[in-house]
Amino acid sequence: MNERKKQVMKAAHDLFVEKGFMKTSVQDILDKSGISKGTFYNYFPSKKEILISIFEKINMETEQRRMEVLAGRPVDDQKAFIEQIKVKMEISKENKLFALFHEVLVSEDEDLKKIVQQHYFDELRWIQKRIVEVFGEQVRPYSVDLAVLLHGMVQNTIYFAVHAEAEVEISHMISYAIRRIETIASDVVRTNDQLFQLDLLKRLEPESSLKRKEKKASLMKKIGLLEQTANEGQKELLSFLKDELQSSVPRRSLIQAVLSHIDKKKELEELINDILEK
Repeated sequence: MNERKKQVMKAAHDLFVEKGFMKTSVQDILDKSGISKGTFYNYFPSKKEILISIFEKINMETEQRRMEVLAGRPVDDQKAFIEQIKVKMEISKENKLFALFHEVLVSEDEDLKKIVQQHYFDELRWIQKRIVEVFGEQVRPYSVDLAVLLHGMVQNTIYFAVHAEAEVEISHMISYAIRRIETIASDVVRTNDQLFQLDLLKRLEPESSLKRKEKKASLMKKIGLLEQTANEGQKELLSFLKDELQSSVPRRSLIQAVLSHIDKKKELEELINDILEK
């Protein structure tokens, strides 16, 4: 992502937190970021698209930092699991994510509300996957239950600690919750006590979304490989292409224009058309 686009997103992010998403105008963003209206609309189709891009950026940062935590460590390392959950808390705090979510939930924009809801389900899916990796395959049938319990336990414990002004470190609260989940996991395996079906979280994600994620991952990998052998000019074009494709509303005209200047566009066109297909 180029520096000016980052500057616009940061200005908008600050304003959304300070004034609220609904009370922030495009002109406010132009004034704070110091760009023209034409430049703004070259980056984002709308104010809403900036907020969506901010959410996506936060998700990507969370994923990256969680991967860095686990790098070189076994997947069943509980301390790594604690650190990964803490990463989410830290990034949410740094980005005032809860304030942004609150703005969406009190708005009348159903599309944005669905994005916030999907964010919640995505986090539960991640926790479910890590619970199986940390506690073993025997807990898989109960992993949705355990994910919901762990997520709720951590959120409510931190909420209480903050409002009660209790001096307890976040790591200690997360560690406490995971120890409780470990005990519950042993008990549900022993008693075969299951509340939610194993595939419930997967069913809550639309099939079209799953397929698109797979296609997008394949495309990003392909672009990354091309970048490794490209010259500086081609790298800049490929980087722009990645940014645009990461948008929730990719602009076809810009993508086609960039593709026309990429040396190996034939290797990308089919995958891109699949992703852009309605």
